[in-house]
Amino acid sequence: MKILSIGDIHGEETWKLLTHGSYLDYDMWRSAVSHGAPPDTDFWRELPFMSYDRIIFVGDYVDSFTVSNAIIKRNLEDIVHLRRSLGDRVILLLGNHDVQYIIPNVVCSGFRAEMKHDLYDIFTKNSDIFTIAHEETTEDGEKWLWSHAGVTSGWFKELNKSMMNPRFRFSEVVKDFDPSKKKISELLNFAWEMRMACLHNVDVYSGGFNSWAGPLWVRPTIMNYWPLESYNQVMGHTPQSAVWVVESDPDGEDYPGFKHHFIDCLHTAHEGLAIEI
Repeated sequence: MKILSIGDIHGEETWKLLTHGSYLDYDMWRSAVSHGAPPDTDFWRELPFMSYDRIIFVGDYVDSFTVSNAIIKRNLEDIVHLRRSLGDRVILLLGNHDVQYIIPNVVCSGFRAEMKHDLYDIFTKNSDIFTIAHEETTEDGEKWLWSHAGVTSGWFKELNKSMMNPRFRFSEVVKDFDPSKKKISELLNFAWEMRMACLHNVDVYSGGFNSWAGPLWVRPTIMNYWPLESYNQVMGHTPQSAVWVVESDPDGEDYPGFKHHFIDCLHTAHEGLAIEI
């Protein structure tokens, strides 16, 4: 399986260079789709996205200190259109800048109050195609997890504890729910459906007060010191000058084997992460 992972967008259109090769080819493709062109034409087959089995966006589609409101909105609509056109080939994850337009009283820097209605409308009308995490397992059992900022072992233990707490407001829903038999991505997406508060945890490294940051807020330093055992992870959230890969010593005693890919570099390097698993 060949997968293209795309980092934080923040209103910029450079993702179209990765999926379509150029802005002109994107516009031609969008026009062709709008006029009912079938997906098996020579033009489609020549576009870069056709060479990938999955295209995964790790969130933060909105909020910018340079891009206008109109472009941010149109760009988000273009990403939604891409997902609707290509189906499950495209995975759309949510970032902290996105959920602040969905969940009340969850606000971070860059929030545009004047765009609250428009962005809330787009996200909620398309809630079926936005999620928190995605997971793939190779034929030889290698595990890959995508989320906006990553999942630490410490926060994941906290999630399980919160989910199994008898005072949890959805305890009746989860009473027969066995976390040990679920994929991590399933647990995270279930937590999003239940609107669990721990998803939005912010630790001191991002100006918060929680012991463990959730998968919308983890910083690389903590990710690399508290990794999930035997999971390769792909995440954005913290700006990089290029794709940054951190790999543990598979024979080391201190940390379990992992490889972390930090891909929030679309605004600087205009690159994504292409891998085969």
